[in-house]
Parts: sequence; structure tokens; C-alpha cells
Amino acid sequence: MNKSNQAIYAVITGGGTSGHVIPALAIAELLVDSGYSQNQIHFVGTLNGAETRLVPPTKIPLTLLDVRGFNRKLSFSSLKTNLHALLMLRRAIANATVLLQSLNPAVVVSVGGYGSVPATRAAAKLNIPVVTVSYDRLPGRATRLQARRAAATAVAYLPSKLPNATLTGAPVRRSIRDLDIAAMRGAARLRLGLPVDSKVIAVTGGSLGSAFLNKLTRELVEQNHDRKDLSIIHLTGERYLNDDQPKYENTNGIFYLRLPTTDSMHDIYAASDLVVSRAGASTVAELATVGRASVLIPWKQAADNHQFFNAQWLGDSGGAIVMDEDAVSKQKISNAVILLINDQQKLLEMNHRAREAGKLHRDSGIVKLIS
Repeated sequence: MNKSNQAIYAVITGGGTSGHVIPALAIAELLVDSGYSQNQIHFVGTLNGAETRLVPPTKIPLTLLDVRGFNRKLSFSSLKTNLHALLMLRRAIANATVLLQSLNPAVVVSVGGYGSVPATRAAAKLNIPVVTVSYDRLPGRATRLQARRAAATAVAYLPSKLPNATLTGAPVRRSIRDLDIAAMRGAARLRLGLPVDSKVIAVTGGSLGSAFLNKLTRELVEQNHDRKDLSIIHLTGERYLNDDQPKYENTNGIFYLRLPTTDSMHDIYAASDLVVSRAGASTVAELATVGRASVLIPWKQAADNHQFFNAQWLGDSGGAIVMDEDAVSKQKISNAVILLINDQQKLLEMNHRAREAGKLHRDSGIVKLIS
């Protein structure tokens, strides 16, 4: 039964990378789980972002706008690029205004990123309430600007400098929120073709992949190639699929599964004993939600070094070990990973600590704030 008589209750906007799209889809699922119809939700994103791949399978109505991010570098080339991006943004705001006038939603929910700017600007012109959702420990620029005029701001962590901030936890998708990693361990390993009884390390560099983690994984595989009790799941990122392939024999030792990416991270978390990863907001929230031990290596090029602050939260809880790629060698990281995968008691303790921290995300208060 619909909780609102409005044809469209919420427009959810944001996009560009899966780091924005996945939280947006999680919010849509939370709204549906609370009683709203899927047809009462409309997603507004970008023509060239991950939403073009991730949203259509959900059947959520989708509008794509031609908008690009701004280049922060100071150069003549970036000036030309940014002038073009500004013209595109003005057109996108005009198109978003027409769209919102047609949809007449009760609220616009922004998950940040450049893809969220047109719809939130249009909402301000039309006096439609905006709720911003900040799931990074250090909010991005778009979120900081939008929060100044927002009716409310949902944050995953306190303290927050954003105005009108309410602690709600991070938006996490249903497949992750409902996951029992212990119960699903065997089935997930069978689906992935992994040995059921091996120790499993999963390595992922996020939606874009990580050259650093791919090199680290190659060394991990080559240095432990003779271990029959060890399996490694490696998500390389599409652009790195053919790079840094380890030299080893997969017939009489380590089991190595190499994938470009996956839409089934719940299987990766359930099948693994330890996750080695960058520290994007969604990844950190998901690891805490399911209660999976991790080694987090924040990406230094992330805006405002926000991945470090995400990782620090889970590290401080005892659910993760945080390592700085500039301060320690790949060999030291590799050694730490192997020491940890061999320490079952430590892994169990970290799982417990991570899951305790993740209660905030499992008990999300986002829908209550939006409604």
C-alpha cells in the first residue's frame, strides 16, 4: 500500500560513480521497504555515470541529464573544460526544472556528487524540500553546499559540521543489510566456485579499480602460490583486467579468482574471511554492516583525503586495520594480510567489532528523516 497519494513521492539525485549510485539505490530500497511504491520514486542522474548501468535493472524510473564535473586543476585547458561544464550545467538545471515541475515530488533527496547539482538547484527554485545525505565522514563539496539550504541533512557519522545534521547511519542496500555472512558462507563460495574449506582473502579497489592493490595482489598470489589452503578473490576494475596478472600455477596450490567487477558484493563478503580494500564510504559502511574484518588502504587522491577519515572510523572501532600506502611497502602490507588471515581468533574479534559499529547502518533512520 502506498504511504503517500502523490504520484511521485521522492526524486533521488546524484551519480557519476557507483560510490554515489549505490547509496542512492539503497535509499530507494529503504523507501520501498517502508511502504512506498517503487513507481513513487524517480532517479535523476548523469548521461555518462555508473547509474546508466546500475539503475535500469532495478526498474526505478530514471532521467539522465548531460552534466559533467569540474576540473579542479589550474590550467588553460581546465579553464576551457570548466567553461563548457558550466554551460552544460545551466542547461541541465533548466531541464531538471521542467522535470520537477512535471513530477511535482514531495521531496528531493541528494546523495551528492556533480550529478546531484541540477535537480537540487531546480528544487530550490521550485521550493521543493531537499534532504541531503552524507555518508562520507568528510562530506564532499556538493553536499556541503547543498546542506546550507537543505530542509534536513542525514549523516552517517558524528560529529558533523553540516547544518541541521541528524545521525541516521549510511544508506546500505537490502542485499547487504539482510546478509548473514556465517549462514551464507558455504553457498556464496559455491556460487563463486571457491574451495569450501580454504582461507579466503578478497581484494577490491572499488568501482574504478586500484593499480596499487592490483600490484599488491599479484605479489600476494606469487609469494603464496604453493598454499593449497588459501584462495584470493580479486576484483581488478574493468580498466585493469589485463594488467598485473600474477605468474603462478592454479592447479596445485593457491586458488585465484580474477574478476573485473561484480554486482554481487554480498557473495564476496560472505565467501571471504578477510577483505583488503580502498576505503570508499559505501565499502566501509558495508563492511561494518555485515561484520567482515578488513585491511583498509585509503586512496590518497580522493578529494580532501576523505577515504582516510572513512577508514579511521572503522579502524578505531577495531573492525579494520588501516595502512598508509605511502608509509609502508607493499611487502609489509602483504605480510600483515598473511599474518591476519592465519589468525582465526583475531579475525573473529574484528568481525564482531565491525558488526557492532555497523548497527547504526542496519538500523537506518534515513526514511524517518525524509518522511
